[in-house]
Amino acid sequence: MISSWVEATFKALQHRDYRMLWIGTTVAFLAFMMSSVVQSLVAFDLTGKNGAVGLVAVGMGVSTILVSPFGGVIADRMSKRRLLLVGQSLIGINFATVGLLIVTDHITIGALVASTFVMGTVFSFIGPARQAWIGDLLPGDDLANGIALQQVSMSGTRIIGPFLASGLAGLAIVGTGGTYLFMGGLFAFVVFTLALLPRTQPRPHRQGVSLMGDMKLGVAHMVERPRLLLLSLSFIGMVMAGYSYFVVLPGLLENELNRDSGDIGWLLGISAVSGLAVTVGLAGMASSRHAWKLMLGGGMVLGVSLALLSLAETFSQALGAMLLVGAGSSAFQMLNNALVMQESDQAYYGRVMSITMLAWGFNGLAGYPFGRLADASGERATLLLMGTLVVSATLITAAFHAALSRRQPAGVVAVATVAGGK
Repeated sequence: MISSWVEATFKALQHRDYRMLWIGTTVAFLAFMMSSVVQSLVAFDLTGKNGAVGLVAVGMGVSTILVSPFGGVIADRMSKRRLLLVGQSLIGINFATVGLLIVTDHITIGALVASTFVMGTVFSFIGPARQAWIGDLLPGDDLANGIALQQVSMSGTRIIGPFLASGLAGLAIVGTGGTYLFMGGLFAFVVFTLALLPRTQPRPHRQGVSLMGDMKLGVAHMVERPRLLLLSLSFIGMVMAGYSYFVVLPGLLENELNRDSGDIGWLLGISAVSGLAVTVGLAGMASSRHAWKLMLGGGMVLGVSLALLSLAETFSQALGAMLLVGAGSSAFQMLNNALVMQESDQAYYGRVMSITMLAWGFNGLAGYPFGRLADASGERATLLLMGTLVVSATLITAAFHAALSRRQPAGVVAVATVAGGK
């Protein structure tokens, strides 16, 4: 029983090239999870404002929205290995530069915004490329499991990352500057793992088709597959509404719970523990007939838990609420990403994922108004609004999915084909 569960849960890791990509991706995720904590600490320490924490995220939001659709087109055209090698190197250099600015006492909010802008730009290329590469590396039956295991690694690093970032930043000899330098060093290992993978060839595309033309084909591919379109739109809506809660956590700790803002590591860490448990538990069910229901259940848990977080009177109660936040957000994200890949044609993986990943760009933009709202109306009111929006988005998604299920059975794709898509 246990052996069969382990085999089903970690099946994709049997493929050597996917395993190497997964290891490098896990280390990259670790640095990203650390950055979400340390950049919030630096921004809040510089200004003492929730709005500043949200403003730093705007850089990533703007660049992701502007570049992400083109990143998916490029990912479907050029060598994915080369794209990842260049992109991961640039992110490592970016982190090291911010670290030096902090160490030399030249860091500003503007520099942090510029850093996240660079991150968003690069991520717009490497994110779709990584997802599309997984689609190339794994056979159909293992694809959903491979996407799920990527979410498992993300959830695992969400446990280690916040604690590691908070611990390093709290050491006088390291501080936030040293933490950024450490994150930059992690990407040297990431680049090393990518160098061990075989070269990839660009995917053939129709001659004379421009980048904009390829992008339009990707959009048309999503429109002709209503479930795929619904999954992408629901992901964008859910991430915008509920995944910006980290913006108000420093203020919630200091203004409402009488705790140091550095305790954000505990809140994010405990949410990651439950997120990891949920993703490991559900990884083998990402391609099952229950995937949609489990995804919607994750959305409801996220919405309700954000409302509970807004009502927390003690740090212990906040930890309990964050335990549920991690479970709900991880379940929704993992199952949504796996379902998106299953509903897509392989030739469009990069473009589909780039459109779906616009969610993180809009999330970056949403962080600033949510931060300003928290400054004006309080962190509790802002979290309650987020929870309400998430529950509403989940119910709307469930209603549309039910309507689609009545019109078209699951697994059936519309007979229309994208002109020129083959």
